[in-house]
Amino acid sequence: MEQDYYKTLGVSENASPEEIKKAFRGLAKKYHPDKNKGDKEAERRFKEISAAYEVLSDAKKKAEYDTMRKYGAYAGGGRPGGFDPNQFSQFWERKGPNGGTFSFQMSSADGFDQFEDILSSLFGGRGGSPESIFENDLHRARPRKAQDLTAELPISFMESVNGATRTISVGNTGKKLKVKIPRGIDDGEKIRLAGQGQPGYNGQASGDLIITVKVMPDQNFERKGNDVYTSVSISFMDAIKGARVQVKTLTKKVSLTVPPGTQPGTSMRLKGQGLAVGGKQGDLYVTINIEIPKNLTDKQRKLLDEWEG
Repeated sequence: MEQDYYKTLGVSENASPEEIKKAFRGLAKKYHPDKNKGDKEAERRFKEISAAYEVLSDAKKKAEYDTMRKYGAYAGGGRPGGFDPNQFSQFWERKGPNGGTFSFQMSSADGFDQFEDILSSLFGGRGGSPESIFENDLHRARPRKAQDLTAELPISFMESVNGATRTISVGNTGKKLKVKIPRGIDDGEKIRLAGQGQPGYNGQASGDLIITVKVMPDQNFERKGNDVYTSVSISFMDAIKGARVQVKTLTKKVSLTVPPGTQPGTSMRLKGQGLAVGGKQGDLYVTINIEIPKNLTDKQRKLLDEWEG
């Protein structure tokens, strides 16, 4: 027999069906006529690997082929199972999208169905005739743009609140880009810069640059959705008697009334002082921390004792 199907696919005689399938997929991608326009050698190789896979992927045909390789002819005379070695050198010629031709191997219905399925899967097809697989689905499988690139951009809490414009360097290219950070962007949200990713080739569109925003912790504020949380410390006596304290919001300072007898950890809400994102206005929540004096004079201790008693 002229063609050694195992050598054609580059697999051993003991190769598993998975190994045979994997070898075929790799070679089909490499030598497919749609990727090698006008290359007669690639077309010839594609015919060979198609014929090899047609036989080796079918258990019955593979067994008959192995017998023929071993004995040089079919055991028991004749051709069991209808196997015909000439069958695997017959191809179905079809016009390719570039005006050239490429070939489809024809055999029994079951064998061709399996062959068609693997090619359809390989090149992104949805089934259908061989012609539709190669002339339609192969073009659909081509990348429509180059690869996207990703980056992380640390920003301050107030930059996330108010928005900002930052200049970044792209990889090792030395290319600098201005990035507009929208008001109210949250930690982990992404900014997409169209066309600033991997450059395209052969008419391919460039990919995008996708930036993940990392909002750094702030010593005064913490965000949860559109609400913002902060804290203020008051003295022990102010907590007992009540007081008015200055609280820093996102935009200004406001006066907050702390009622008498306020307990440590009390949370007070300043309505409308949070973030306004997505048409919803958040609030500012202020946690009251009470400072307990560490050192008391004898007089202060005596007064506390009298008050407690």
